[in-house]
Amino acid sequence: MYSDLTSNPRIRPVEAAHIGDLIRIAEETNLSPWTAQNYLDEIKNPSAIMLRLVGEDNTTMGFVVGRTVIGGDIETQLDAEIYNIAIDITQQGNGYGQILLTGFVKICSARQVQKLWLEVRESNRKAISFYEKNGFTTVQTRNNFYSDPREAALLMRLVLAPAQE
Repeated sequence: MYSDLTSNPRIRPVEAAHIGDLIRIAEETNLSPWTAQNYLDEIKNPSAIMLRLVGEDNTTMGFVVGRTVIGGDIETQLDAEIYNIAIDITQQGNGYGQILLTGFVKICSARQVQKLWLEVRESNRKAISFYEKNGFTTVQTRNNFYSDPREAALLMRLVLAPAQE
């Protein structure tokens, strides 16, 4: 299916026509389920950051969905959250998750985001190791955060810029 896709992967915005690909990849990688309507609503949200990784024939190889949010103790800084990031199971292990995360972080930096947040299943050692390699630190455990199966989440944070006084 992906014969020549991997030679030049590119990041592109997610559009409505790509939602089926996102749902397929999310199901294959056991992400928390989103409906087509959830993705459509996110596409319409001006705070959303939705990227997909494509190969030579424009086939979706992976995606990341997140959003900028007002953060800080007195809501004076811009933070961002990653809701989902996944690579097609046939393409995992090739560094494509790194390409997506780097692209997401670049957009956040351009938007002057100070902190990037995400939750990850406590048992997902591969993902936790990936995030730690990219500078994320665990700041909290959220018990019973996930269902199917019920599991705790680690809340992880990446500081992109120091808080402004």
